[in-house]
Amino acid sequence: MKRYGPLIAVSEALAVGDPGRNHLRLTQDAVLLREGAESRGILSWASVDEIALDVPTTRFRLPGLVGTVVLGALTAVALSDIGIDPDDGAVTLTVDGEPLTVPLSRHHVGGYWAPTVAGAHSLLAYLIENPEQRALLAHPEQLIDVAAQLARGAA
Repeated sequence: MKRYGPLIAVSEALAVGDPGRNHLRLTQDAVLLREGAESRGILSWASVDEIALDVPTTRFRLPGLVGTVVLGALTAVALSDIGIDPDDGAVTLTVDGEPLTVPLSRHHVGGYWAPTVAGAHSLLAYLIENPEQRALLAHPEQLIDVAAQLARGAA
């Protein structure tokens, strides 16, 4: 399983957000709104004008590492799960000209490295503008590599 910022490769799709909680699942045919394995809606690509992520960002290159280490240390000291989960962000989809904002769960406490979010935005815009390229969603690992290249260009 390959992950880059808010993007994660799942079986024949690209997930945006934490696939175990609130996320988008991008397939060749549609944008799926999901809460874990539960469907919250299906949008045809033809109706999606824009996808905008609203998640905390940081300039620190490895934000997930710090959050994991700190939470691991606190859990070890407390000898139990301290019950800290990342706050949800949001994603606004413009569908047929109308905004639709839904929660977007994050993978870790703290922000995403800012260039990864910029790369994700660039990739999402590219998929919306170039319908013929959505076939790449069947190979999400390759799309994550593209998002990483876009992020390096934005950094």
